[in-house]
Amino acid sequence: GVASAIPALAFMRSVGRAATMAEKSRLPVWLRPAAAGLAIGALAIAFPQVLGVGYGATEAALNVVFPFWLLVALLFAKVAATALCLGFRFGGGVFSPSLVIGAMLGGAYGFAVTALLPELSSGPGAYTIIGMGAVASAVLGAPISTTLIIFEMTGDYALTVAVMVAVVVASVITQNFYGQSFFAKQLERRGYDLKEGFESALLRALDVGQVMAHDSGVVRPE
Repeated sequence: GVASAIPALAFMRSVGRAATMAEKSRLPVWLRPAAAGLAIGALAIAFPQVLGVGYGATEAALNVVFPFWLLVALLFAKVAATALCLGFRFGGGVFSPSLVIGAMLGGAYGFAVTALLPELSSGPGAYTIIGMGAVASAVLGAPISTTLIIFEMTGDYALTVAVMVAVVVASVITQNFYGQSFFAKQLERRGYDLKEGFESALLRALDVGQVMAHDSGVVRPE
């Protein structure tokens, strides 16, 4: 859980920094996606796994196909590529990238733990699934949904308990150091603060003048 919170925080902060970088650049808005595409294409020459949704890379991590060094490299490369995509308006979302980042983190963690404590390790594949759930829940702010998805995928009660522990730890850390989720932070930047509930956020975003009716009927005293 602690290990998963670190790339989740780095991922969400990187998107914000990339957006700031794009705004400070002198590139016109229509040219920014092209610049991001050029950078991502150059990155993909060395790591083609960063392209696309990432299901292939995730499956390879689950099947323990990638070596340790490639898992670590793809972890950083996917964070950078997704941050450029979102920050420079190239397009894309955060759900699938968070799964890929979690898979790379979990796989690398599994290799390390298995090497240190082989008799206590469940194998790199199990930690890959746990990493996917923990990172995705921290980014999306959906710990219950993510845990249920992992359980539906595996049907393994013991593994689901491990996912729950990692999800809770990762979510608590990211909420303390970043916020409720990536989407909640986006809403805060637009003036919606969800800490006290969605209804309170809507009310705070409205002025009295916006909802005041000026066409009231007038009743004379007589």
